[in-house]
Amino acid sequence: MEIIINNFDNLLTNNRKYGGMAGLKLGVVLDNENWILKFPKSTRNFQKIEISYTTMPLSEFLGSHIYNLIGVEAHETKLGIKDGKLVVACKDFLNKNEKLYEFREIKNEYVNGLEEELDSITSSSGNGTDLNEIITIMNKNKTFIDNPLLRDRFWDMFVIDAFIGNNDRNNGNWGIILDELSNEIKIAPVYDNGSSFSNTMNEERMEELLNNKERFVESVYISRISAFYENDKHINPLKYIEEMKNLELNKAIIRIVSNIDLKKIKEFIYSIPNMYDGIKVTSEIQKEFYFETLKYRFEQILYPTYLKLK
Repeated sequence: MEIIINNFDNLLTNNRKYGGMAGLKLGVVLDNENWILKFPKSTRNFQKIEISYTTMPLSEFLGSHIYNLIGVEAHETKLGIKDGKLVVACKDFLNKNEKLYEFREIKNEYVNGLEEELDSITSSSGNGTDLNEIITIMNKNKTFIDNPLLRDRFWDMFVIDAFIGNNDRNNGNWGIILDELSNEIKIAPVYDNGSSFSNTMNEERMEELLNNKERFVESVYISRISAFYENDKHINPLKYIEEMKNLELNKAIIRIVSNIDLKKIKEFIYSIPNMYDGIKVTSEIQKEFYFETLKYRFEQILYPTYLKLK
């Protein structure tokens, strides 16, 4: 496997605008198609972060490709350099006449009696990520009832995000695509995976954790959180998986874990060049930390839970 690092300096822009909080973005034309360049986000407003910019472009690339390696469709991504910075290009997956509707919009669709039921659980604002609220909406909302694979997609993402350490699968980065001419709906590919792979951790910290098993386990397992809440507390997704209390999540574990091939994932991670034209892309320490993290979560949490369920 050979991963090519691209030079994006001379791409034409397409005047498309893209939102989100993960960093600056630029709409460009690549091979006569619309793509989005995502730049590393400054950490100047973060607390106790020892790197100046996140490694979000690399994390987006890694996370998206691992989704595809496992067999869950994610958007197409390419690594490259723009103005001396490592960036990730993400293909704009919307065709003409298509519109993306994210979960935050789907969840606000009127359903008779739903608001009263949600009031008994938690706030029903568009930003709420209470897991019981999301489950209730998936049970009642027509979009989920008519498209049951969308429900499966949520739980598949829950498992893979836990695996790659993506702690920002919020209501604004998953959903459906509507063809406004035919009125047909399809599930959007998985996108916004840049909050995976410890994208604010420096290499010194990674090396320290690799050399201290107790702290490594604390970092990659015990202290993990997701964007979701239960009983007003952040969920540790790995521990939630181990509890095996959610039947639909259990089915997703069986679907996903059986498709995880650590050998292929390792080959992919280690095939990324460390440098391109004098600009750093990644390092051997990063690659080792990324793979050992995935290996631990697979061997110690995901696969044992899979065997219990089987």
